[in-house]
Amino acid sequence: MVKLKLRVGPKGQIVLPKIVRDKLSIKPRSYVIADLKEDELTLRRGLDIEELLGWLKSSRKPVASLVSKFSIEDESLEALP
Repeated sequence: MVKLKLRVGPKGQIVLPKIVRDKLSIKPRSYVIADLKEDELTLRRGLDIEELLGWLKSSRKPVASLVSKFSIEDESLEALP
């Protein structure tokens, strides 16, 4: 575990050192997730949009074959009195 002493600027901002940004692959204009627990603040890298899209593409299930099984028209006709 590495401990860093960071200075808070006049606007309440901190700067993550380059070694930390490189280690966590934090790029300019990307997001970090802040987790506050009592008197402790934990920062972790958030997903960037390319990573999120890649994850969605790799984890989605094909649904085209299921469309005929779950027809909205059939459900709405069955719901009518």
